[in-house]
Amino acid sequence: MTTCRCILALALLLLLLSTETPLCAASSMHYSPLLALRSFGAVPGKDNAAAARANSAALISALLQANSSATSAAPVTVEISTDETYYLLYTNVSDIHYVTLLVNGNLLACSDRAAWPQQPNNQHPAMLYFEDSSNLLLTGDGVMDGQGYGWWWDTILTGADFRPNLVDMQRCVNIEISDLTFRNAPQYHLNLRDMATLHVHHVTIFVNVDKQRELLATYHLLDERGIPTFPLNTDGIDPSGRDVLIEHVNIQNFDDAVAVKPCNQGCVHSSCSQNMTIRHANVTYGVGMTIGSVPPNTQHNCVRNITFQDIHFRRPIKAIYVKSNPGTAGDGLIENILYENIYAEDSLWYFLWIGPQQQKQPHEVGNGCSFLYPVVDRCPTQPRVTMRNIVLRNVTAVGGITMPGVLLCNATNPCTGFRFEDVSNQSERYLVSDQYVCENVQLESSGNTLPKPTCAASSSSSFFD
Repeated sequence: MTTCRCILALALLLLLLSTETPLCAASSMHYSPLLALRSFGAVPGKDNAAAARANSAALISALLQANSSATSAAPVTVEISTDETYYLLYTNVSDIHYVTLLVNGNLLACSDRAAWPQQPNNQHPAMLYFEDSSNLLLTGDGVMDGQGYGWWWDTILTGADFRPNLVDMQRCVNIEISDLTFRNAPQYHLNLRDMATLHVHHVTIFVNVDKQRELLATYHLLDERGIPTFPLNTDGIDPSGRDVLIEHVNIQNFDDAVAVKPCNQGCVHSSCSQNMTIRHANVTYGVGMTIGSVPPNTQHNCVRNITFQDIHFRRPIKAIYVKSNPGTAGDGLIENILYENIYAEDSLWYFLWIGPQQQKQPHEVGNGCSFLYPVVDRCPTQPRVTMRNIVLRNVTAVGGITMPGVLLCNATNPCTGFRFEDVSNQSERYLVSDQYVCENVQLESSGNTLPKPTCAASSSSSFFD
């Protein structure tokens, strides 16, 4: 019996060795062909305009070559290997499909600000810009760094603001961004607009807030608690569109951690930003897991069906932030928003803010809500943007400094359908008030909700009879 088995095994081995196609050939189709960026004339390690232009041209060439042969069955990869560092200027591509950008090394924005374009209408260039593309994967264990410190200085000193975003995508479908580290964007880190089916996961976004604080203090742009009196717009992830999942992310910055932006009838993939989940995130500082801002628009700005879940904030400036914006034409809608399983410790300003955006940019006159509201009683509300059905469930905030928060809606278009379910928001050191400011809101609270917003305790009769 043993002899027969040996003969059978030997026969099978000889048969396999004699085949013209190795067994591993079929599985090799699962791996993308690799195009090394260095083979397209990229110049490593030089932070000057000439090298950055060459590198951007090389990256564009590599992406276009990959695109020329990539298919759904055989995607193609452009690689920046572990030991490589390249500086880039604006790198714009469109109509790219089934391509992977594998960054295991470093891509940095060129620090020569004079080499970047100053675009009209307050538009911002990007180090990497993709439009009208699909089935893209941005991944790797490398770093994309915007070298933002010099840009922040320049904005404060001159008032000119053409800071580039780090990664910008417009009108793209089936996009995955994973595992990378994004640092010190001059403006936004991931600006992802009018998207359909987007998955961002296991990424780190880091802004050197100590450097930002030092810079702002030099020009007296911090309050007495060291909080910036305007943001330098270093948003983490700003998506709009539909069918978005953002998960397992770590973010440290001084502006919105994730800000869901509106879509309207002018968008291609959805007339409303909708069906998004943001979950399993750790946020240090930051200005919230945010809706907006949403100004009115003649094409009807809209955000709906958004869930923020399992978020841990450490020393947030704001944590839960839903904001309208000034405007006198058109309308907008924010509805069906859920914040669930949220924990925040040591909020620096307001743990919760639902109402008009608080913002003041350098060299601009504030045209909206005071950053010091309610101490400074100036915060005009927005009647053209409807807010309804916002739910907070299993939310805990401890150790805040100023007050529990603000819910501020318009008397002619009050907020409706708000619910607080087991929302504990308490501190022994509130300096302004131990109660919410809550005006023109229909709100029900239940479970272990402390403090209860007075608009909930006083019923809705004053607004809705």
